[in-house]
Amino acid sequence: MNIIGLGKAGCKITQCFEKYSQYKCYKIDVGLEGERCYNFPFYETTEEYETKLPSLENFLGGLKGETLFILAGGGAISTASLRILEELNHKEVTILYVQPEIELLTGVQVLRERLVRGVLQQYARSAVFKRIYLVSNPELEKIIGEVPIMSYFDKLNEALASTLHMIHVFQKASPVVGKMELPRDVCKISTFGIFDSENDEEKMFFPLDNPRDVCYIYGVNKEKLQNDGTLFRSIVNQMKTKLSKTTNISYAVFETKYKKDISYCIAHASYVQP
Repeated sequence: MNIIGLGKAGCKITQCFEKYSQYKCYKIDVGLEGERCYNFPFYETTEEYETKLPSLENFLGGLKGETLFILAGGGAISTASLRILEELNHKEVTILYVQPEIELLTGVQVLRERLVRGVLQQYARSAVFKRIYLVSNPELEKIIGEVPIMSYFDKLNEALASTLHMIHVFQKASPVVGKMELPRDVCKISTFGIFDSENDEEKMFFPLDNPRDVCYIYGVNKEKLQNDGTLFRSIVNQMKTKLSKTTNISYAVFETKYKKDISYCIAHASYVQP
C-alpha cells in the first residue's frame, strides 16, 4: 500500500508507518528533503495553495495499487489536498483525515478545517474516493490517557498508525470464524477504534453520528482459541447485544501470537459528519 502524508501532521503520521514493510511512504510539505519527500512551495495565503499547485506528476505518477492519503485540518497546505488528489484520480484512494483541537483554531483556521473536512466527505460519498476515515485528536487522547507535552503528538500518531496497521493486517488475513463484512455502498464515511471486549466498551477515534455498519475484530491467542470452550458463545452473545434495526453488525475472530487479546472496531456512516 502507498501512503502519502500532506502537511506537518500528515507527514508525521506517515513516518510512523515507515517501520512496517507493507507500506511505501511519501511525504509532501514545505521544506522537506530526502527520499520520497516533496518540497512544497511556501505560500502566504490559502488561495495560493489552492491555485498555484505545482505539478506532482513526476513525484506521484508511478504509484500503483491502494493509496492512503493522510492530512490534518486547519493548516493552509490542507487546502491543496483536492488539487493533489486530482493527480491520483486513477488510483484507489482512501482518505485519513485527522481533526485537531477545534476550540484552539483561529477564525480562518476553523473555516478552513470545516471546508476541507466537509468537501472530502462529500467527495467520498460521491465515490470519488474509496472511503474517508475520520479521526479526532481529542478523542484519541482520551483513549491513550495522560501524555507528556514533549511527546504528545508522537504518542497520538503512533497509537493511530499502529491501530490502523493492525486493522490492515486483519483485513488481509483469513478469520477463524466470522467475516469482516463490507459496508453498504452508501456508507463511505468511517472511523475505527479500540474494542475492549472484556468490558464490552468501544473506544472510537471519532464520535461518528448514526453509524449504519459496524464490524468487530477479535484478535485471540492460538492457545485460547484451541482450549477455551466458552469463547465462541461469549462472542456470539456479545454481538447479539449490539443488534439494532438501523445498524448492521459483523464480526471476525483471528488467531494471533500475542499473549493478550486485542480487539478493534470499524464503524461506517452514510451522512456527512458535522
